[in-house]
Amino acid sequence: MRKPSVADRILLLLSIKEEGKYIGIDHIYEKVARDAKAFEKIDLTKSELESEVKVLTANGLVEESAGKYAITDKGETELDNRLKEISEGLNLSYLTVWKARKYYPKAARALLPFLTDRPVSVIKVFSGKEDPIHQLEPLFVRYKRYKPKPQFISISNEQELLAYVDDHCVDFIPYVSKFNSNYPDYLILDLDAGERLKQGERGFLMVKAVAEAIVDLMDEARINYLLKFSGSRGFQIWAALDNSNKLISEKSDAYSFYRQLAVEVRNYVEKKLEEDRSWIEEYGLGEVKWPVTSSIVAKKEERSDQILIDWSSMKPNGDVRAPYSMHYKTAMISLPIFPSELRQFKRETASVENVMAASIKEFPPPAPSDPSALFRILGIT
Repeated sequence: MRKPSVADRILLLLSIKEEGKYIGIDHIYEKVARDAKAFEKIDLTKSELESEVKVLTANGLVEESAGKYAITDKGETELDNRLKEISEGLNLSYLTVWKARKYYPKAARALLPFLTDRPVSVIKVFSGKEDPIHQLEPLFVRYKRYKPKPQFISISNEQELLAYVDDHCVDFIPYVSKFNSNYPDYLILDLDAGERLKQGERGFLMVKAVAEAIVDLMDEARINYLLKFSGSRGFQIWAALDNSNKLISEKSDAYSFYRQLAVEVRNYVEKKLEEDRSWIEEYGLGEVKWPVTSSIVAKKEERSDQILIDWSSMKPNGDVRAPYSMHYKTAMISLPIFPSELRQFKRETASVENVMAASIKEFPPPAPSDPSALFRILGIT
């Protein structure tokens, strides 16, 4: 492995620009000199930068037009090869955008069904002001425009999706409800380990055990659902319920009912985990503190040794990271998996490189299912 060169930095910067967009030498110098200063503590001169650009252009890796520059297809291939040899030292936001530009054209068909017909928030990433090598600055964007009145972002086709990626959007967060709907389309249960549990692999194993218990409940109740890795250290279950069921449709606030339902799922699963403790040995967890789970979103310090079953996306304008979206903090994919894959699942499986190498399995959004059996099991009347 090696440290990045000035040429590496130039190619990476040009690679994240929209196709056909040419960049002036002053802009290239500003960004490359900043990053070289941050990592290598060197003061790159403009003449040194210009010399590197000339070499790249002579080798066909960069092309010039009217005094501005863009990366070529040959340059893209060369950059791919170079990045395999570099362990660290490149601009984190640039690397994240670079991965997004590689990934989303291949993932668009799988991702789009979770974005269409509903508002979508996006997260754009920029260079960290204090440390562009190790930090990035996220910008959460909820509206396409603000005047004359706020207009939600909507994404209905691959062209629109990739236009946002070109604009450095790397993470896609759809709303839980469609446009002009007062009902969530999914009961979303977001599983996350408390702060002390996160410090080791134990927390990830316990999240898996809780996810498995919820999946077993959904299977027993014949609920259609999607299980996915969060893109960080947790899992989510997206259960699709038929909102025409009277227990839902007659409620004045469907979101409140869904939140109550999530709490009841937590109570049921906690009881099951305590009654049959075989999972403790199966996951190699040793001694376990009780209760294992919590549905109290606030007071993080009180659940630092528990697995949170988070229901907080169950609200008007509630949103959640889409299946197949890239997590902006980790650059890992929020990857749907089969329940049978849960126990053996490893976080590195969801790296952009591994997801693309394995080919992207398309999981469609789960269809609404009759929740009567689930309500009966949970004692909801």
